[in-house]
Amino acid sequence: MTRKKLILFDFDGTIADSMWAWDELGKITLSENGLPPIDNYEEIIRTMSVPHFSVYLANLYPSLGSADSLMAKWHEKMVYNYKNRVHLKKGIVEFLEYLKGNKYTVYLASATHYDILIQALEHFNLVKYFDFILTEERVGVSKRDPKIYNMCAEKVQCKTNEIYLFEDAVHAVKTAKNIGINVCAISDYSMRNSVAEIKQCADMYLDDFSDLNVLIHFIGKN
Repeated sequence: MTRKKLILFDFDGTIADSMWAWDELGKITLSENGLPPIDNYEEIIRTMSVPHFSVYLANLYPSLGSADSLMAKWHEKMVYNYKNRVHLKKGIVEFLEYLKGNKYTVYLASATHYDILIQALEHFNLVKYFDFILTEERVGVSKRDPKIYNMCAEKVQCKTNEIYLFEDAVHAVKTAKNIGINVCAISDYSMRNSVAEIKQCADMYLDDFSDLNVLIHFIGKN
């Protein structure tokens, strides 16, 4: 019996060139409130999820309010950013069209809050390309944890080596590779300090999705 493949995508930094917009939220918040910049800001945000960073910032500057209030403001800003400032990575729509036309099973797994993610996907008219969408906050598991990938494999009824992941974050790339997933790393500004590590770990490293033939060769026939 032919087993089903799963094509799995990250969103921010992989499908959308949006990590810079997430990264600037803390800086903008500090500036708007007349607070000094954090010296090692870049190092800090690379080691934390956005919710964890909101807790960090709220504890550092109580005058900013609670972590929940910061997240609410940041989500509002990101909805605006997705609709007005963020662009998709080159070639992604054509690749998604190919996958849909050839009846691949395609999932999206993101660290972004589900309600924000859906608004972004609807703005870019991408919802139709995904058979299932999961987010860390909905499943209660981070992409640093192999459980999230095993959940996908179980749902599709495939093995992890039948999953083809497109991802930009080094922690997700490493976690996925450790359980046998095929990983294509997509270049992003956010990984600029981890390029060598990602290239060493991933099966393939691409600037974007512009070379459809290379992508088809990577995932193989459905």
